[in-house]
This record gives sequence, C-alpha cells and structure tokens, in this order.
Amino acid sequence: MNMNEETIDPGIFSVDFDRQIPRRGTASVKWDVPREDGVLPLWVADMDFRTAQPIIDALRRRVEDGIYGYALPPRTWRESLVRWLSVRHGWTMSPDSVLGAIGVVPALAAVVRALCRPGDKVVVQPPVYGCFFTTIRNQGCEVLESPLRRVSAPDGAGGDFTYEMDFDDLERKIAQPGVRLFLLCNPHNPAGRSWTADELRRAGDICRRNGVFVVSDEIHADLQMPGSRHVPFASLSDSFRDGSLSFWSASKAFNLAGLQTAEVVCANSSVRELVGKSLETNGTGGLNPFGFVASSVAWDECAGWLDAVRSYIKGNYIVLCDFLRARLPRLRVATLEATYLAWVDTSALGIPSETLVARLEREAKVLFSPGKIFGEARDEAFLRVNLACPRATLAEALERVAAWCDAAVRT
Repeated sequence: MNMNEETIDPGIFSVDFDRQIPRRGTASVKWDVPREDGVLPLWVADMDFRTAQPIIDALRRRVEDGIYGYALPPRTWRESLVRWLSVRHGWTMSPDSVLGAIGVVPALAAVVRALCRPGDKVVVQPPVYGCFFTTIRNQGCEVLESPLRRVSAPDGAGGDFTYEMDFDDLERKIAQPGVRLFLLCNPHNPAGRSWTADELRRAGDICRRNGVFVVSDEIHADLQMPGSRHVPFASLSDSFRDGSLSFWSASKAFNLAGLQTAEVVCANSSVRELVGKSLETNGTGGLNPFGFVASSVAWDECAGWLDAVRSYIKGNYIVLCDFLRARLPRLRVATLEATYLAWVDTSALGIPSETLVARLEREAKVLFSPGKIFGEARDEAFLRVNLACPRATLAEALERVAAWCDAAVRT
C-alpha cells in the first residue's frame, strides 16, 4: 500500500479529537505561559490531542521497569525510522546514517558549529521559523535572507495566497562569499508549503553549483494535508544526499515534543562525524529513554492515528477559511499543504503583529504567534494560528476575534 494515500483505520484509531482535555495548570508551555486568565492559546506548535494509544501503552510498560538511568540509543529506534522513511516517503537510508539529538533546534546549533566558522553566512527563506534566526546568530554566524515570494493561490487550493521560492534571488544570495549553508524548511513553517520535487531540485542545483551544503528541516514532513505529498530533499539524487543532512522527529506529528527526541539523518560520513562530535561536545546528543520508545512505536504502529489527525486538522483549516471569508473578509489566509499552522495576513487591520497579538491576548483572550518573529515583511502583518486543537476551541477563539474586531471598528 502507498502510505501517501489515505489509510485511516476505523478501529483503534477512531480517536475523539473533539475531546477537550484540561491542560491549564499542568506546567504546559502552551497553556500556562499566557499572562491573561481564560486565554485560549493557539500559538506554540503543540497539539491538544492525546497521542496514539499504542504509544501510551508502550510508555506505561517502560515506566513499570522502575529504572530510568542513562540510555544508549537502540538500533531498533534507528531501524524504525528508516522503515518509516522508506514506506511512508519512499526514501531509502541506512540506520547508520541516523544521529540522535534532544531537539531540532539544539541539532541545528550543533550543525552550524560543526560546519561553519564565526562570521560565515547561512541562507534562510523568510517568513520562516523564528528559531532559525536566533540559533544561527548565537553561533556567531550571519543570517542571509532570501525571502519567499507571495503569489495568489491557484483556484481550488483553499487559501487566498501562497508562496514560491525566488530562485533568482536565491542564486544571488547562495553565490555570495562566505555562504556555507542553505537552511531549507521542508515543509515550510509558517508558509504551509510542501515543496515539489522540481522546486527542491532547482534550489539544490543552485547550492551544488556553489558548493553550499543543504540543511533540510523536515520536522513537519509527516503532517501533510490529505492530498499533499512530502518529498525528502536527500531522496532526489545521490549528489543531494551527499550534500545535505535532514532533521527529523516524531515530536510534531505524534505530539511527543516534551520527550525531547530528534534525529539528524546524514549519509555523508565525514559530515556526520563532525556533527556527532559537535552534539557530544555541547551535551545535546544524549536522549531521553522514553523518547526512543515513543518514537519507535509511533513509526511502527501508529500510521492510522496520524492519518486520522491529519484529516481532522484539514477540517479545522476549512473551518478557519470559511469563518474568515464570512465574518472577517479583510483577513487573508495562506493555502495549507502541510503542518497544522495557518498563516493569516492581518495587514488590513493596520496594526503591527506584535501589538495585535498583545491586544488580542489582553482584550479578546486569544493568543497567537506574531508574524514578526518569522521575519515578516516590513509592510505586512501576520498571525500564525495553531489548528491542532478541538474544533470547539478553534470556533470559540474565532468568535472572540470577530467580536473584538467588530468592537475595534466601532471605536
């Protein structure tokens, strides 16, 4: 069976995603960071859904061992990932290509330290995940931006606009002296794009011609919307495989972020050795033993749960689009091909994104992520909306925003 097709199992994966699970007061970053009481948090990339039951059962069995000492990464964990990549995404890799890390951001820091010197440049494509900027700069390197180009969404795509790579600009930036890495977000957060094979080949060819190594963050790869397909960058050719590494994790797709387990997939043995040493030197290579268990079970047993949650999130996206068009028609939303994060253009309100987020939290009791942290354009304002929540939560949040906007217009 092609794992890119819909494979929802109506049995053990008939999950009630509408169930509202109380999370406030549980030391949850998503729910306990908001400063205002009664705030609905639709900001940080964290699901409000219980993870798949086989993962919960496997963790219970591991807890019953009663000993939680330092753990070696088991080969079975690597083998589970390799099987998943092959069956789900058509990407054949060796288990020996997989390194462990406590998260994608620490892994990125280790990669930049391993492959760059202070003052070197790393190319990114804003609007993009905010930690890219801070992590690169924290290693003493320079961020070089090649902004994505906003275009109208094709008919039937669902959203009002989408993004494409500006290959002419990318070529100019990649060719600059001192550029060592191209940091690719695939799928793209927050733009919601699943890059096609042709787009990835064009970007990869630019990097290959200029001797620039590609670092592909594919942490959202398993969160394709139904009908979309993920293309792993390294799967496209031998030269791309050897000239790149990829970040992976079960954390986003299966709601396991708190277990702090991620993978660096790198076929290039010399680069893999440098990155491995960097992870060890900075103490970010030792993993949580529960993370091994949860990740392996997710990949081996929980594809049906993932397909079910993807369908539910797509339903939430449709609810968002329909609501904005009916009640807040001045706002525009990007087409969502992957991730559970919607990108909403609020520039028609005339309020900078950070100011808008602060006011919505304080006055409407809804918290979003401000577009500014993703490197939004100076003349635009955006909110990133987390759709991985019960539909009733999303509906209530949207009603609060609409009521706030109506009051703001009247005043």
